[in-house]
Amino acid sequence: MPEERISENQLIIPSLKVFSRRKEGTTTSELIEILTEIMQPKGKDAEIIPGRNDTYFSQKVRNLRSHSTFERGNLAQYVDEKYYITEDGLNFLENKYEEYEYINSGYFDIEAQKSANVNLLNDSNKHFIPEDEIVEGKLVTTVTKTRKRSAKLRAYAFDYYSKLGKIKCDACDFDFEAIYGEYGKNFIEFHHINPVSVYEVDGKLTNLEEARKNLVPLCSNCHKILHRNNITVEQLKEVVKTNER
Repeated sequence: MPEERISENQLIIPSLKVFSRRKEGTTTSELIEILTEIMQPKGKDAEIIPGRNDTYFSQKVRNLRSHSTFERGNLAQYVDEKYYITEDGLNFLENKYEEYEYINSGYFDIEAQKSANVNLLNDSNKHFIPEDEIVEGKLVTTVTKTRKRSAKLRAYAFDYYSKLGKIKCDACDFDFEAIYGEYGKNFIEFHHINPVSVYEVDGKLTNLEEARKNLVPLCSNCHKILHRNNITVEQLKEVVKTNER
């Protein structure tokens, strides 16, 4: 499994969050210090670059300036060696922050996460976040339009697995209806393997069947254990099999 690295794209929204709270402006050195505390770089990112005083992470923060990252989208201005967020930056932050938190929660494949971050920053539309995704026992909340899209995909996936007779946990085979009778009928949670925006074009789901392949039916316990430990469904299956022997 490749080492998780922090990309420059992942620095944009946290930086804008910092700028929005510091009306007096933010220097690059201050930004490095704050982002290091927030994002806790590790592994290669935390290493000192040979012959330099920077870590690989702090150099990425400096690159935001040398690459004119914020100026390109008029998200922030650099004046007298300080960053100041613009009105466009505030609007961008408001529209994108919730999904940024979801995508970078650490629960997705690294390559899919990178792809979703690129889509998030390049697409002017707000992608939807599935409202039934669980993060440490809390549901990710979404707006009404978002819930309608999520409900449509969930209904499609539920119908698909119902026809296969598989409305039970894919990891441990728990069957809610078998245990709880009518109380557990038609109950299941769906785990999103990748951020849903990977399957969207211009903020819209274009292929329900492709998006459905991104969903795995799980019981509540397996869903929470999977997220808590940042493992894949296949890894969880192996753990269950091992402990059943």
